[in-house]
This record gives sequence, C-alpha cells and structure tokens, in this order.
Amino acid sequence: MDHIYSAVTNFTQKIPRPMKNVLNRMMAKKESQQKRNSNRKTTTIPSTSVIKSPVSNRKTEQSSQKYIRLSYQKSATLSMIETKNMAYIIPIGSISNVYDKLYDCYCFFVHCARHDKVCILRSTSSPFIWLPCVVAQLPQKNCWNKSAKDSIAWIFANESNSRYEYLKRNPFYSDIRLIEILRLQLPQTNRFITRLAFYVRLDSSIEQSSDKFTCCQTTDRLDWLDLNHVRDGSVENLWGPELVKFCPPVNMMTAQKIEEFSSSQDGIPRNIEESWLKSVKITENDVERLYYEFLEHCYPSYYMTSDSFRQCLLRLGLDLPDLNMDRLFIAFNYMKNGFLCFHELLLGLVALEQDTPHDEVRIKFVFRYYDTKQYGVLYEEDMKRMLRDLYVITFGDKKLRSDHLEQKTREAMELFQAQSVGKGSRVKQAITWRKFLTVIATHQFRGTSLLCRSKKSIFDHITKRITTQSAQSSWQEPALLRLVVQRKYQNEICQSCRSKQYKLSPIRMLINQDGYYDRSELVRPENKVKSDDSPQQQQSTLQRNHLLQSDYPANFFLRKIREFNQTKKFHTDGFMTNERERLFQMFQMMADELEPMLQKEQRVKQLYSPCYIIGDIHGNLEDLMSLETTIWKQFPASGVHYLFLGDYVDRGRWSIECALYLFSMKVLMPKMITLLRGNHEIREIQNKYTYRRELWQKYDQVYGQRFWDLTNRLFDRLPLSATIDDTIFCAHGGIPHQIIRLADLEKRIPPVIMSPEVDCPVAWEIMWSDPINQEHFLTIQNLYQIRNENLRQGYLPNTKRGTAFYFNERALDSFFAENRLTHLIRAHEVPKLGFMIHFGQKCVTVFSCSHYCGNDNECCVLFAHQEKIRVIRIDTTANQPATDQFQQQSIVR
Repeated sequence: MDHIYSAVTNFTQKIPRPMKNVLNRMMAKKESQQKRNSNRKTTTIPSTSVIKSPVSNRKTEQSSQKYIRLSYQKSATLSMIETKNMAYIIPIGSISNVYDKLYDCYCFFVHCARHDKVCILRSTSSPFIWLPCVVAQLPQKNCWNKSAKDSIAWIFANESNSRYEYLKRNPFYSDIRLIEILRLQLPQTNRFITRLAFYVRLDSSIEQSSDKFTCCQTTDRLDWLDLNHVRDGSVENLWGPELVKFCPPVNMMTAQKIEEFSSSQDGIPRNIEESWLKSVKITENDVERLYYEFLEHCYPSYYMTSDSFRQCLLRLGLDLPDLNMDRLFIAFNYMKNGFLCFHELLLGLVALEQDTPHDEVRIKFVFRYYDTKQYGVLYEEDMKRMLRDLYVITFGDKKLRSDHLEQKTREAMELFQAQSVGKGSRVKQAITWRKFLTVIATHQFRGTSLLCRSKKSIFDHITKRITTQSAQSSWQEPALLRLVVQRKYQNEICQSCRSKQYKLSPIRMLINQDGYYDRSELVRPENKVKSDDSPQQQQSTLQRNHLLQSDYPANFFLRKIREFNQTKKFHTDGFMTNERERLFQMFQMMADELEPMLQKEQRVKQLYSPCYIIGDIHGNLEDLMSLETTIWKQFPASGVHYLFLGDYVDRGRWSIECALYLFSMKVLMPKMITLLRGNHEIREIQNKYTYRRELWQKYDQVYGQRFWDLTNRLFDRLPLSATIDDTIFCAHGGIPHQIIRLADLEKRIPPVIMSPEVDCPVAWEIMWSDPINQEHFLTIQNLYQIRNENLRQGYLPNTKRGTAFYFNERALDSFFAENRLTHLIRAHEVPKLGFMIHFGQKCVTVFSCSHYCGNDNECCVLFAHQEKIRVIRIDTTANQPATDQFQQQSIVR
C-alpha cells in the first residue's frame, strides 16, 4: 500500500494555543446558539457549485500506435512570473481540468507594523478567509525571492498594469523572506507541487498615497485583521491554520521550516493505525482517492479547520445526520491541535465505517467524540449524551424519560468508577480514559460499538462518486477563496488559462459518402437571423464567405488534386498542364489573399495541442494523399492543429501539386494549418535541385517561371518555427546559435526574407542545423582541430552540410532552460523508420516522405496531445516513389 499518510504521522507539528482557543470558543458559541434557536433549523454555509471532472487514472491509458510515446509537461515545477508578463486573478472554479487545481503557489503573511495588522484574502461569495495566494509561474533564471517580490506587487496592484509596474520599481515593504517550503507529492504520479510561504513586513517609513501605496486598505479581495485578534485565536472562518501558524510573536520573526509529504512504497505497517487500515481492507486506491480529494479541497492549505472539515464532508456527499459535526471534528483531531491533517481524516473516516473492528483505536475515537471539553475525561453530561445516543440507535424515535436517563447515567458513572477531578468548587465526577477502555474491553458495558457509525460504506460511496459521470451534479466545490494568477502574453491570455466561451459556428460542413469534406454552406444568413457576434466578427465572416464556394481556387485545387492523384499515371506531364493560363490566374487569386495572411503571422508561432506534426514532403503527392486519408480526411471540419515542418518541394515529381494543396489548406483554415519554412523553400537551393526545372518542364519556361516566382513569394513569408503548449519547440532543422531567446527571435526575424543566408543568418541556422551526439561531437572536434568559444556552448560547424551548426545536448539544454521548453521536434534528416530520437527523449526527428530518393525509409508523423507525443507510422507500402528517374540517388540535402 502507498503509505501517503505515514509521513504525516511521523511529523511532529507544533501549533500555537490560539487554534485551540478558536475551537473552544466555536463550541461554546454553538451550544449557546442552539439554546437560543432550539426551534430554528440549522443552515449550512453555501458553496459554489462547478462542473467537476472525474479523476482519471493516467496509468490505464494505452497507446494504440506501433512505436513510441514520449511524455512532456505543459508547465514546469516552480515556473515563475516573468517581469514583462502580466497576470490577473480569477476563481479557481473556472479551471476545467482537476489536475490544474493543484499548482505551485506562493502565499504571503503581510504584516503592517504601523497598525499591527495582517492582510487576508477574502471572497464575496464565501465567508472563509486565508492568506493572499498566487500561482507560481517563474522562469528558471529567477530566484524565489525575486519572483515573490513580483507576485506581492501584483497582489496589491488590484489588477492594474500601471500600478503593478510602479510597485515593482518602488518596493512598499522593508522585509520579505521565505519562512516555509511545503512540498507535496500527488498520488499515482511522480509530480510534486510546492507551496512557498513568505513573510512580508510593510515599510512604515514610506509616504502613504492613494495613487502610490496605502497600507491597510480594504479592496474587493483583500482585507486586514488586527494581529492581536489573530494571536489570541478570536478569528473565525479560517480555511486553514496558516494565518495563526505563521503569526510571529511580538517583535520576533517566524522561524523557517521545510515540510515534505510524499508517498513511499515499502509496504510495511509503521504503526498500529496502518495495521488497522489493512484489517478493514482499505485498499491503496481508496487511500489515493481520498488523498487527492483532501489535497484538492484544502490546497493551498494542507490542513483542515472545523469549517473546512464540514465543507469537506459535504463535498464528499457524506450525510451523517445523527452525528454532531463539531464533536466529530474533535474525534477526528486526535493530535488536539485544532486542525486536521490527512492522516487524521483518513483514520477518522475508517472509524466511521460499518465494519471497522471496535478495538482500542476505535474506542479512543468514541471517547474523543464525547469528550467535548478536550480534558481527557468524560463528565456526567458527556455520559448522559452518550446514553441518549445509544437509546436513539436502539429504540429509534421512542421517547426517553428524563428520570430513566438520570438513573442510567448514575449507574454508568459507578460502573466506570468515576473519580473527582478539579479543585474547590470546580470538583466534578469524571471518567478517565483508562477506566473507560477497561470497562468496554471487558464487555461490562455494551453498545458503544454502535456509536459513531455511518449507515453506509464511506469509501465505497467516495469511489462511486469519483468514478461515475453523474458525480458532477452532487459534488460541491469548497467555498475557499483559492485564486489563480494567469499569464498574459502581449495582451493575450495563454491558451491553457483562457476561459472557454463556445459559440455556434454559422457554417455547416458537408461530408460526402466517402468521408471527405465536400463543401460548406451558411446556416445563419445575416438578413434572417440576428447574430450575437460583434460587427468586426460579422464583417470578417462576410469577407470570408467566398471560401464556401466550390469554385473558389482553394476548394477547386483540393478537389482537382485529389482527382489528379488517382489518374496521374495517365497524365505524366503534370497537373492542369493544358490549362496553364487558368491555373496561374486561380493561383494568383489565392496567393493575393494568402500573402498578407502569412506576412502577419508570428515568426515563432504559438500553437496548442492537439496537434499533428508533419515532416518533409518533398513533392511526394501519394504520401501526402495518404496523410489526408488517415489524418485529416474531413479537413477543414476537424478541429485539430496541423504543423508542417517545411521542405514541400524538390526531389519529388509533384512539388507544385503538393505546394498548391498545402497553400489551399492554409487559406481555408489559417488558424489550424501552420506551414514552416524549410531549407528547400529557398531559391538558391531550388536552382540546384529540381523544383524550378519541374515547373519549366510542365508549364514551359514562361509560365514555369511565373509559378516559381509566385510560390517563392509565399515561401519568403512563411514562419520559421513554432511552439506547442509553450513547451515543445518545432523547426525544420534545429535551434539557432546566435539568438536563443524566443522573444528575441520574434523581434529579429523579419516578416519577409528573400535570401535567408544573407538577410537573416539566424533563420538560416534554424533551417539547416542538426543535432549530434557527444561522441560524434568530440570526433569532429578532434578531426578538424576546432578550438573556439562555440565549443563550450555546445555548437560545431556542420561539416555534413557545409553550413550552419551541429548542436549537442548541452546546447539544447541551455536553449530549453532559457525558454522553459522540454522537447524539440524537427525534420531535415531521413531516418529509416521515419523518426529518430536524440538526447534521451528531448529531441525527435520526423520525416513524412517514404521511399525518399530511392531509399527504403518509412513515413511517420507525430501527434502531441494530453501531454504525450505519439509517433504514428503511415502505411505507404503501395505508394510509388516520387523521385524522378534521372535524379542522382543521394540523401545529402
């Protein structure tokens, strides 16, 4: 069994006495309120309901592909907030993925020494309060302290970018330091989450100004509490104990500490409680489910107060009408410190199970339930309450006479050998724990095994609610004020954080009987149905309505090229060679629309999964049609990104047909299709190889030159690289040597590059560079006696191609660290299996043209989805090689 709870058991936690004071006052207040409102029905605190996703077991996911599956993560642990990135705060309930609700975060104990107050986070939709907290999103080059300063500035900026920049430049605190690191391992995974707690002391000497900074000002999210009230435990509605836990004594700094809770797998019971769990057949999965529910409910706190405990039971759907929630909390809290850890919650729920043996551990649980004053003894009123509950369990609603109850209470006090405790007038008869255990264990007093039991199996109930789709209707999101800080990139919110607002598309896609996309038509004409779109969106829709027409060049080319592929053996001279004038006019019409579209695209384009990544095409029309049949047959109806890594022309006989086909896809769905530039989308390379000669042979020298100029005009505007989920870097060749920051690449690469080698050397490097293992790296270095500064950075001159660079794993790691990336996907080389893995699993080469230049290589594509990179082999065994017979059979490109 995974002993997730064992680390908590062995950790000795010291907590200030005020937490106990809070509980005692809460109990006294509750009893007095019940007396005043005996006829009033108790109400529960409302909580916000959100759609929940059932917890999935990622271990059960199986790949249906033939080859390999590589893992990647969308966000690195302790990722940090960049200085130029802005953020805003939203409730965590808006996040759809349950795994996104557990995140690395910062919390702050903000102390105003001038007024002796502490800052808290408060929500208008919830009565609970906690410390100001934000998600950690930090670049690796920044330290925790630097990132914490940026985060605390954002908290007090009140979502104002200008105020945020001002507070970063003008600190409003005299001291900020790390006081706690809490590291938690999630179940069924090696992933850890970390919560960093910082102490922030406001600078009492700074000038107070409303337009700059003013301490102790209440906003819609922030409030302030008197620190003396926190110290003496008079604060109510705490979600977690951290506010008291971090509260420093007067004129003293909170000590630093590190806590780590993880799961081990030694399978040996470490204490009597673990043996107890195994005796009632609580499985590893039961513990893991509860542990995740505990984390998701409490986080960013790791403990439960009484109010949080009550909300947790409601969240789990545990209906315990016969049990008092306040006394139940005391029974769970065997450490008697005023809050619950996971170990206490687990053992408490096991004690409530129907079949749990009534041994010493459970008898102790019952004793704590009725020991309401937490003095370690049961007074007469406690015994009277226990006897009343036993009577109700045994006889149901039958009324118990008061004189009969008094008599039974006196007899029980004598049986348990009650002793006098206290001094003076406070002397009372009470039953000690040892006497209570002895009498019950020897069966002198029966019936206690019926007390504090659930009417149904708790863990079975939790399992059903997690694993069934109907659980979302009854689960309740904890009424915590958990907040998430989201990043903005140049006035755009990152895709993973963006709130989803679906709209009905005004276009209906028609799929023919063969499963291909046939045509589209409008289903919401402007003059008949009122549109909810903005005027700009309506205008954009009207402007692109011509794309729905079947005779539009893009639709025409797709249809005709499919037909040509079936009959090209009868038309060896090429596509529409007898209609070259019409072909050029239609191509010119499509290019006029596509050219400005390409020029406006990012040079490092940001894409998001799911995404197919396709390698070199090289004029292989049959392979391209095989890709269409297997991957995007219903395009543009399918909502998946398709990323092509370049080299669409040269070497193959059908380069112009492939180029026209890809351009048509791009103009129809510009946001879903991304065409990167490869090293064969360059005039000098095409002159050396076959593309220009192919056009002249098919369409004569005049029209051939026109097609060549027009296609290269579009090639000049293609982006050079892309990222997927801000994690995977994609390019035709590899990483650049001169500039390694993606933000700098975006600025330095111009939108139009006619001659990359001369006009933009960094673009040339991206298209031409290759990865190399360390052994080969050293061999080349020694062979050519290379000694320069590039060696220390991991770069060598590319001797195979005579241009650009080789890069080793060290260079790639530096590039990843600078840009928070984890994987590189590129093309540019011909692996026999259609793919090749470099540097462990950090780099993957993919090639999508089989039988290349007479070789026996296979065709592969990659698919990035759900934090996995899958290699997909396309069966092109029956396809004919696309290489012209007169070309030299060489793979050096």
